[in-house]
Amino acid sequence: MATIKAYVTNLGLYNEGILCGKWVTFPITEEEEKELMEQIKIDKTHEEYFITDYESDIDIKIGEYTSIERLNEIAEQLDDLSDYEEEIVSAMVGNGYSLEDAIDKKDDVMFYSGCSTMAEVAEQYADETGLLDSIPENLRYYFDFEAFGRDMSFEGEFIFTDNGNCIEVL
Repeated sequence: MATIKAYVTNLGLYNEGILCGKWVTFPITEEEEKELMEQIKIDKTHEEYFITDYESDIDIKIGEYTSIERLNEIAEQLDDLSDYEEEIVSAMVGNGYSLEDAIDKKDDVMFYSGCSTMAEVAEQYADETGLLDSIPENLRYYFDFEAFGRDMSFEGEFIFTDNGNCIEVL
């Protein structure tokens, strides 16, 4: 399960040279948010906070002034993902997709398990689609999966994951 942690800091105190903040794992409840604001001394004198650091299992970008509400939304979206979907979304985000686009397109992919090269993708594709079924067994060994995989990469968008798999974005 992907997590988002952020160091939420009191902006006014920070500008006065005082570091007053806390690490928070999202999502948080309204009560936890209220407690956080008390702990980092957000009050009528110091009303603003900002994010000075963050960590996430998925390579997302979080801005300094991202709201607590937005961080909760992102965390809840990530919580809803299965491990399989998380792998897809993580790979897509790492390849330049926004988190929203990756989540929207997570179901529009072909998943090639255990493939670290385009030749392996091509071989799995051929097996799954029956591409070579009409060719006699003794001639199948002459099929050039490396060349076929290279051609596939020209015609589609393939992203290799950190877990040794490949996804094709359709």
